[in-house]
Amino acid sequence: MTIKISKSEVNLREKIGELDKPSSVAGESMLRANTTQEQFNLIGAGRRNLIINGDFRFSQRGDYTSTTTLTNSATYYLDRWKFYTFVNTSGTFQHKLDQTLPDGTVTNTHLHTSTSSDMNAPLVQMIEDHKAVWDKYFTVSFWYKSNKETYYNIWNGTSQVHFLVPSSSGQWEKWEKTYKLKENGAYFRLEFYSHIVNMTSGSYLELAQVQIELGKVATPFEHRLYGEELALCQRYYYKINSAENNANYQRFAMVNIETSTQAEALFIHPVTMRAIPTLETTAVSGFHIFSANAISVVSGMAIDQASPYSVGVALTASGGGLTAGYVGLLDANNNKTAQIAFDAEL
Repeated sequence: MTIKISKSEVNLREKIGELDKPSSVAGESMLRANTTQEQFNLIGAGRRNLIINGDFRFSQRGDYTSTTTLTNSATYYLDRWKFYTFVNTSGTFQHKLDQTLPDGTVTNTHLHTSTSSDMNAPLVQMIEDHKAVWDKYFTVSFWYKSNKETYYNIWNGTSQVHFLVPSSSGQWEKWEKTYKLKENGAYFRLEFYSHIVNMTSGSYLELAQVQIELGKVATPFEHRLYGEELALCQRYYYKINSAENNANYQRFAMVNIETSTQAEALFIHPVTMRAIPTLETTAVSGFHIFSANAISVVSGMAIDQASPYSVGVALTASGGGLTAGYVGLLDANNNKTAQIAFDAEL
């Protein structure tokens, strides 16, 4: 038996024309990608942002929502972001909360303003994973508002590039730029500064949602979970204080009593720190050791044994009153401002 199958005619010219339909820029990029890894980077799969605290959520060191005068030394304010002295630091900084961007996003911002004829105090983030950009294209993106052109700089100790950011005339603008460094370097940092143009008195730059990601396309800002972003910040710095709990007798750590005047407090870091940290405290007289129903005021505090995982802090109670072999607590001495911090910044 012979079976005949009929099919309607096909206009080959029309079908060929359909193959030439235009695609979006993103679609073209996907089609031009040479490898699946490049496509993976283009769609922003996985964790993307090399910048930590790019949305300025965390400020463990203090509340800077009021205008703060910049110091004359390299100083961290918001987590992972510092100003360093270049020529002149005559300016102010403000941490602005819950600002609305043109796309409707509500986010925190970072505003610095010049109070001199030429403020030159770069805002910098050092990126620990500097090898991530070796021999790769990466894209920088951020929202900004300014009344004067400024610059930002990518610098790895070997190669650097300066990008002019034009004035936005006081309106929010989105910046996106793709780049590949000519040589690999020993570190990688992003800095916003005014080294080439004068940031005269009243000039300002406000930033939001700063991101650096591998690939040639700027994807939407990566909003990591609150706890995840906090843990990333605590790898470099964390603080325990009384003020947050409004506690006159905040408990800081368990203490092993070694002699009548010596003890050691053990701190287990909330996350593995980048390196062995340094100790920062308010006045030591603001602490005491409570043990065996007795109280001894602390007169000295210094790191004894330390690692990125934990720190032993040697305590001195010059007035004595401790009993060797006992355990105790390191407390705030009726002091709501007492604080202990550990710093392992780059």
